[in-house]
Amino acid sequence: MAKSVQNYADLKQTKQLANDLLAQITQGKFTPHNAKGVKPVPHIRAQKISLDELKTAITNLGGTFSGPDSNQVKLSGKYPVHSVDIDGIKYSIVIGSVGKGKDSGAIGINRKELAPTGLGLGGNLYTRDELIEATRSALEVRIRDSLLRDSLLELLEIAANRGKGTLSSEHQDRLDSILGTVSQDFGEILTPIIIMDDDDTAELPAGNNPIVDVKLKNMNLSVKALTGSGTSFRTVKDLMDKYEASIVNDKTKMGKYAVLKQFHPSSKGSNKDKIIAASMTAGIPEYKMLCSIFKTQNIPNFDSMLGLTTKLTKKVDYANFLKTVYPAMTAGNWGIPVGLPADGNYHMGLKADAPKRAYTAGKASYDANPSLAAADILTYVLGVGLLNRIRRGKDSADYSKMMTDIVSKANAVLGHITINRDGSMKVLTKPFSDIKFEFQYHAPSHMPGNNLPGFIGILD
Repeated sequence: MAKSVQNYADLKQTKQLANDLLAQITQGKFTPHNAKGVKPVPHIRAQKISLDELKTAITNLGGTFSGPDSNQVKLSGKYPVHSVDIDGIKYSIVIGSVGKGKDSGAIGINRKELAPTGLGLGGNLYTRDELIEATRSALEVRIRDSLLRDSLLELLEIAANRGKGTLSSEHQDRLDSILGTVSQDFGEILTPIIIMDDDDTAELPAGNNPIVDVKLKNMNLSVKALTGSGTSFRTVKDLMDKYEASIVNDKTKMGKYAVLKQFHPSSKGSNKDKIIAASMTAGIPEYKMLCSIFKTQNIPNFDSMLGLTTKLTKKVDYANFLKTVYPAMTAGNWGIPVGLPADGNYHMGLKADAPKRAYTAGKASYDANPSLAAADILTYVLGVGLLNRIRRGKDSADYSKMMTDIVSKANAVLGHITINRDGSMKVLTKPFSDIKFEFQYHAPSHMPGNNLPGFIGILD
């Protein structure tokens, strides 16, 4: 008689299963995670494997699959969660890769897997022909999904033909759902291949270079594929220092620059601390309203924010928390409430229909840890409010010029690659000195410090 499932695997058991799976699928990646925050049970995050491979491995280990329960489905709002029963213990596995589609035999990809470092090409100097051949060899070895590998190889051949050509319809379909990721990461290799002369050389940095992705003989190339892709201020700290030195006697500019300086690497604190400090320095309406709501003179950092939300969330549920802080979300008069989680209107009774899918952010995060989730939401409110103030406020033109004056001094050329669905591609190159730059911030509302604010080039 089969044993009934009695309990969830603990972290030790989860780690053991991860090791057992790796022994069977040696080219896969299995990372055990403990229960934390909105993740109520330990689980394995699997990558570089197919669902068919996982099913075979679990069967070999004497396990069976069942539908995930109410705790397990909370492990991911993006990827399917698989529940596995082995000897009366319930394990949870998430295959966290994009581009698998509905084919259970397909293997997805992950961010940076197709970048030079992900393909093992970093830290070397190549001629154009050498880079093409090295990339071809890397794909043959590292991409196990045959259809994905053939699709990428055909895309490589189009790049070798200076971006001219089209993918087969089968390969177009295979890349369709992951074209953005392919463009961002594989684009760092395809871009120099398209623009290099036959006698040119390309040096691919060994690590994650702040601005320069590829060094050619005559230019330092910064590759971008998506228009919303920004870059952290950490990458231009030296340029920020030079700019500050040039305006030290201009009180007006120094006052505005003081906001941006909160994101300089020398400024103390976490990303969350820096967002709050910049909002306080700028005196944005959202920050002022939060101080009024909490009846405090200032909120200098995330610990202070957490202290305030700890007191508040002891008295209110998620819906009433949102209602309490909603005036801060609308204080800037930007047309919509800033930082409101996707499920906010529903839980406040402003929208009749429940969200069509479960979100990790919002109520799920709040229920798991009310004070932390509330502090994160409010920090995100400040981040978006600051973004709007700098990009759309009365001083937006001054900030745009300031951002451009700082970043345009970088010795780099933007290489903007566009890969169309049919596989044809083109690259636009433009020196940083000829580009207008703007302030940029984007992050999930439950992880406001996930990305430090930075800058983005505006392409005409």
